[in-house]
Amino acid sequence: MSCGVIIAMLALACAPALAQPRYALSPDAYAVFSRWMTSSCIGDEAQKLNDALRRYRVELAPAFRQALADGPPAEALRSVRIAAESRYAELAKFPIGEYRVEGVTAQALARLRGVPRQGYIADQVQRYVNGYRSNAVAGLGIVGGPQARAQLSRLAARRGDPLALPAAEAIKALSRE
Repeated sequence: MSCGVIIAMLALACAPALAQPRYALSPDAYAVFSRWMTSSCIGDEAQKLNDALRRYRVELAPAFRQALADGPPAEALRSVRIAAESRYAELAKFPIGEYRVEGVTAQALARLRGVPRQGYIADQVQRYVNGYRSNAVAGLGIVGGPQARAQLSRLAARRGDPLALPAAEAIKALSRE
């Protein structure tokens, strides 16, 4: 057998593993996971999504724990960086001096204009990471069961951690279960 044939056979054998959704979730559970991790549903939509989470509870609990540890996928972070770079470029061109802005002090506007490009991008990426991890925490509050309580309690106790408040809310959700 030639080297090319062996490589092709290996590539075909590995293809199913590459096509697997993140955290080896079933396609249906992954669809719910993905929707939860990127949404901010409220009202009727939130209840429907919560019900879907509960339907896949067994698969999703470990996935949310892992997402909390891993953070967002690299390709999502890359997209956020690109969008932030584009937004920064647009903000830098905006003629703020030609408009009267209500409810914001001149000092606050000056601070906004003084944020360097890299600082702005880093802030936007960190906000996305915090939101993603916060969604994982909230998901654990719905599907994690009693075993998630210890992990959520540790997070809730971290003063100044952006995940402390979401963890405290997730504990409340666990208590209602």
